[in-house]
Amino acid sequence: MKTRLIILCLFALQLAFSQKAEQLFGQANQSYRNGEYEQAVQIYEQIVSSGYVDASLYFNLGNAYYKLKKYPEAILYFERAKRLEPGDEDVEHNLLLTNLHVVDKIEPVPQLFLIEWWNAFVNLFSTDGWAWAAIIALWGTALFGSLLLILRSDVLRRLLLLIATIGLLASILSFIGLFQRHQVESIEYAIVFLPSVSIKSAPDVQSTDLFVLHEGVKAQVMDNVGEWKKIKLADGKIGWMQASSLQTI
Repeated sequence: MKTRLIILCLFALQLAFSQKAEQLFGQANQSYRNGEYEQAVQIYEQIVSSGYVDASLYFNLGNAYYKLKKYPEAILYFERAKRLEPGDEDVEHNLLLTNLHVVDKIEPVPQLFLIEWWNAFVNLFSTDGWAWAAIIALWGTALFGSLLLILRSDVLRRLLLLIATIGLLASILSFIGLFQRHQVESIEYAIVFLPSVSIKSAPDVQSTDLFVLHEGVKAQVMDNVGEWKKIKLADGKIGWMQASSLQTI
């Protein structure tokens, strides 16, 4: 009885939390439509601070920051939305548009066509999306495989065998996509938030300055030492900067 009561209480709290978040989300959207972007940002951030995770929330918050010309913040939330919805064209478009305001134009290291194609395939879905694809493909394979054992018609059996084989291949590809996407999402990235920051050769303020970055640049975090982070840019450059200069995606 106590266990059931606890479960019911948790469910009620979760339901109330979701309803409150949806209510605030509606208020923030209305403020955005009214051109009250500061107010919209405050409400969106309130929802984020409560622990609510949603691609639409991050996308709208990124748009509000863009309207306020706060480009590092806009890039941060567009990138967070992209992690949840990697194939969303609106997110990609707005992220590309916002990056035009970044001073540093980082050219990625060229990749082979097959690698680019594979990365695009992996980025079709988030981890949850690939998990659902794998489950659906497995259930489909099991269903058609079961029908294959029941039916006696040769024509139908050949058709079901073909469908079951395709389903099995889809399952394998989905599990590979799930694993690869999980690997991608486990990599830590961050956005530079200072107007200008010198990248060091070591985690020490007395170390050599290697190059300068400006706000809005995206970097991969490779290591952490105290208050310092080792970063790698898309063009392959590596250096150290203080963690306070970055916001993790």
